[in-house]
Amino acid sequence: MRVWVYVEGRSDDLALKALWNDWIEELNKNGWGIRIIALKDKTKYFELIGNRVAEKLITESRDLVVGLPDLYPNISYAETKYQHHGLSDIQSLQERLVSKSLERKVSAPKLNSHLDRFYASALKHDLEMLLLAAEKNLLERLNSGKKGQWIRPPENQNQNRPPVRVIEELFLRDRKKAYRKTIDAPAILKSANLQEVLFDRNGHSKCPTFQETLDWIGRKTGVPAY
Repeated sequence: MRVWVYVEGRSDDLALKALWNDWIEELNKNGWGIRIIALKDKTKYFELIGNRVAEKLITESRDLVVGLPDLYPNISYAETKYQHHGLSDIQSLQERLVSKSLERKVSAPKLNSHLDRFYASALKHDLEMLLLAAEKNLLERLNSGKKGQWIRPPENQNQNRPPVRVIEELFLRDRKKAYRKTIDAPAILKSANLQEVLFDRNGHSKCPTFQETLDWIGRKTGVPAY
């Protein structure tokens, strides 16, 4: 049994593997594997996600599939068939694309049972939201005691200044070098505690959308993430 997680790019893949390392080990012990698959970029993600998810759902009746594209950017898709303005839009878009692909491959009575194993979500607004949530580990990577200025909780950043832009500014300010997605993101999250990434000291969720995704996988597999 597997959980297939589709993301946009290689940096998302590497960073999530680093953050989920302990959870992945627990899932393996309980007969579950997680495979994170990068689809190159956002446009390619939308072009491929319908058929890719349908294929996984049909091939193995117990497998689960999760969609985790970035919400940012969305302006460039405004006049296209992939237009989306917020989280609910990008979730509905993925569900439509997957449902359309399934309708061509399975009979109507089986459609809902397949869709029940697909969870459409998004990284709000991008993977770097998790780096802001892992503030202690981020500051260690920056070798800085100066906190940055961003909206808290980090999922409340917006399209005008998404988390990735905040991270880029911090690296230039403190390390005097550019942020490298495939190197810095997994390095920060590898040393992060998932519980601390998800919750602040008062127990309030810092990443509710991301947390809901983990909770769905936890319920379906019986192996909680935290």
